Amino acid sequence: MLRITFHGWKGDAPTLILAGFIRFCPDGTLRGPDNFLVARCVDGLWQLGGRMHRDLECEGPVRVRVTSRERDTPIHHGPFKNARAVNGVLHGDDACMHLRVPGAQTVDATPCHEVAFLSIAPV
Repeated sequence: MLRITFHGWKGDAPTLILAGFIRFCPDGTLRGPDNFLVARCVDGLWQLGGRMHRDLECEGPVRVRVTSRERDTPIHHGPFKNARAVNGVLHGDDACMHLRVPGAQTVDATPCHEVAFLSIAPV
């Protein structure tokens, strides 16, 4: 099970959700199992539970599945102890992956069609 923590601004309490996986979709939504809408990217921020959040982190172990373009074969990265989306850019453990999550507005990273954080059993 993944622990996904959304962070707002200094002094704001983080928002925690648990899921087997989450998927960053091409329409800027973040979805969980059964295509459940978890959050929506609005103006570069994650809207969740009526609050806006700057970034999110996922405690794993987690594997990151990246689909660069529609109909491309996904590429798996990891496993990582944690994965993060900071300013719309993916990070695995302490390394920047230079990949932009769908819906993010940053221009400093390669765009992706879809990204998923997948729970894996600990080794």
